[in-house]
Amino acid sequence: MSTPRALRRLRPALKLHPSSYRRHSTAAAANIADARAYCLNLLRTHDHPSYILSAFTPPSARDAHLAIRAFNIDLARIADAVSNPTVGRMRMQFFRDAIEHTFAGHPPQEPTALLLAKVLHDGVSARPLTKSFFIKLIAARETYLSNKPYPTLDALESYAEATYSSLQYLSLEALGFRSANLDHVASHVGKAAGIAAVLRGTPLIAAPPGGVNNTLAAVILPVDVCAEHGLRQEDVIRHGGAAEGLKDVVFAVATRASDHLITAREMLKHAGDEGKGGAFTTFLPAVPTSLYLSRLEKVDFDVFHPSLQRREWRLPWKAYIANYKRQF
Repeated sequence: MSTPRALRRLRPALKLHPSSYRRHSTAAAANIADARAYCLNLLRTHDHPSYILSAFTPPSARDAHLAIRAFNIDLARIADAVSNPTVGRMRMQFFRDAIEHTFAGHPPQEPTALLLAKVLHDGVSARPLTKSFFIKLIAARETYLSNKPYPTLDALESYAEATYSSLQYLSLEALGFRSANLDHVASHVGKAAGIAAVLRGTPLIAAPPGGVNNTLAAVILPVDVCAEHGLRQEDVIRHGGAAEGLKDVVFAVATRASDHLITAREMLKHAGDEGKGGAFTTFLPAVPTSLYLSRLEKVDFDVFHPSLQRREWRLPWKAYIANYKRQF
């Protein structure tokens, strides 16, 4: 990923004399603009669905959307960027400290933290997000930093709740909504999205560059479901989509994600005007999740099928229709 040249201007803030206030304000605005550009570029490159959906986010919450989703990407990329789990845990601690300092009003000079600080502390437009959701997200990512398999399907669901559902809760808060009914919808949308993300990432982790001899190759699908269908990890690494029992495992996992989408749709019907109003854009991640699961079914649950790694060209207009009708 190429980094925009403007990002090189990010520098620690200096203590300025009052006469320099105007110049300081201009520099601060430039830093925020650069941080916003960085986060947007991060989404465009590594989380294209969130990049597309950012266009549907109300302007008042768009910086929050970018910062929250960019923070998730920063965490997700650690496993691929470090040489061993110890270094990975150090990086996780860096982000844990960054959250503490950012919420305290002293963000590190790191683009995502700067934009998040603007969201949290920018005068009347500040959004009081819940810090514990960020901490929970870090802890969950750290637990599975080494790409170990989920012991059970329930454990995968809990991981999705701690990660993707936390993102949903934060997005609701960014829009000013705190509602038990909306939280229930957000929880199920997040669980569906998290489970689908694990399925989407399965071929990338099981067959990284270097082929079957790559020591980083791993299968993260739930152990209990794999055992039920006689699927062995080494068969997936060696044979990919042809591994015996793989399609049955993928079907079982995908069914759990689909069940959460069905539940979310039913709960949305009972969420009242809040669910059909401004809060609805929070639930738009259900659209790319539903599209992926439909494509997966069309290829007979062959999670290695090349078509599943292509960007979903229908997402922009599918999201537009969903947002217009207030249903996903």
